Amino acid sequence: MRVAAIIAASGQGQRMGAALKKQYMLLQGMPVLSRSVRAFLNHPEVDQVVVVVPPGEVVHVRKTLRPYLALDRLIFAEGGKRRQDSVFNGLKLVNREAELVCIHDGARPLVTKVLIDIVIDAALKWGAAIPVLPLTDTLKEITAEGFIKNTIPRESVRRSQTPQVFRQDIIREAYNKAELLGIETTDDANLLEILGYSVITVPGEPENIKITCPSDLQIASALLRGEG
Repeated sequence: MRVAAIIAASGQGQRMGAALKKQYMLLQGMPVLSRSVRAFLNHPEVDQVVVVVPPGEVVHVRKTLRPYLALDRLIFAEGGKRRQDSVFNGLKLVNREAELVCIHDGARPLVTKVLIDIVIDAALKWGAAIPVLPLTDTLKEITAEGFIKNTIPRESVRRSQTPQVFRQDIIREAYNKAELLGIETTDDANLLEILGYSVITVPGEPENIKITCPSDLQIASALLRGEG
């Protein structure tokens, strides 16, 4: 079995509120992105890693990652206007011989080998798999004015994480059809849902957080220090 990984790291990180993009920020002495990439670069099942970066920043990213990773094993692609465009750009560079494609957020630096293993195994069996977490808060659907419209039972709702793993033929078909039909989404699995494919879920990891705001960086740092 051959597995390729796409690391989506072309976001602007505006919610971080800093001049430096979140994927380049240091997390316990190492850039966030380098931790995310390293998890797949070191995984024994992953043969190819494609890193999708902001347009015009390939040279900068190579310089940022060089002290921490073996760059000769990485392929770089430039992102597009939307995350969907960026992942598609990365998908175009994936080796056609890869059976499975992992798509992971570059801002999820704490992903573990165990989780990658679980999602790969599920995708190998079912064709498409994503990690999810149960919700602990009560969900409210509201009107445009802010009034409560409905309470959503949390038992049937989950928070999705990455890596999301797909058979290559399925995810390529999904992205090609999305471009042809003008379908837009921020979630790779949602493309398959729209096109009628079934996606299996597996238990995610609470520590597999996405770095979005400054407090997330602090939490991730504490987890790496063993304080979580």
